[in-house]
Amino acid sequence: MRIRSLAAGLLAIFGFVSQASAVSIQYELTPLGGSQYRYIYTVSNDGSLGTGIAIGLFDVMFDPALYQESTLAISTPAPLASGWDQLLLASAPGVPAAYDALALAGGIADGTSLGGFAVDFTWLGAGTPGSQAFAIYDPASFALLEEGATRNLAPVPLPAAAWLLGSGLVALLGFCRRRRQQPLATV
Repeated sequence: MRIRSLAAGLLAIFGFVSQASAVSIQYELTPLGGSQYRYIYTVSNDGSLGTGIAIGLFDVMFDPALYQESTLAISTPAPLASGWDQLLLASAPGVPAAYDALALAGGIADGTSLGGFAVDFTWLGAGTPGSQAFAIYDPASFALLEEGATRNLAPVPLPAAAWLLGSGLVALLGFCRRRRQQPLATV
């Protein structure tokens, strides 16, 4: 009985962790040749900012040690670009450069996603570019609403955490079965 309770508890915790995803910004990385790349972002509003609150202002950070700041260029296609005021904010000591997007009307409504925000750049780091910090702001007061890190949009068959949880449960159940099958030792 304790094993079932433990398994149910682990599943509840795992379910909570996987459902606790806040506002997310996912990226797709496109190589443009050499060390040139393009990030294409999709911004999702899951309602964690509050019911009915749209995302109207967000920034994605570009560390000048990893991204050649002078090569940052907005490449968002025209239909999407016309609804957003986009600009690149220069870095300062201790502050990274940023891609800044402000909704001209409405924003990204609660429970919806919007993709196609794009930035071209030259990569200075080792390997390939990866996750970046982002911030969501209130467009009226500029108060910080949420921070996070971008995630790769590339499909993953099953998250590693699910594999770990499943493996742990199988091992736990196997251990309990073996324990039940062993006769009690007499002294």
